[in-house]
Amino acid sequence: MKKCNICHKPDKTHYRVKSIIHKHWIFCCKECWNQISTQKNYSYGGTRKLK
Repeated sequence: MKKCNICHKPDKTHYRVKSIIHKHWIFCCKECWNQISTQKNYSYGGTRKLK
């Protein structure tokens, strides 16, 4: 399992996002995604799922 770039918790699904705080693309878990998706300049770049 991969780790979230923000909280470092391992998970099977991550979201590729960037926002006004995270100017470069990062992978985050669903919990962190819920917070980032409300920020300004939020961009979604896809979902990474481990098989």
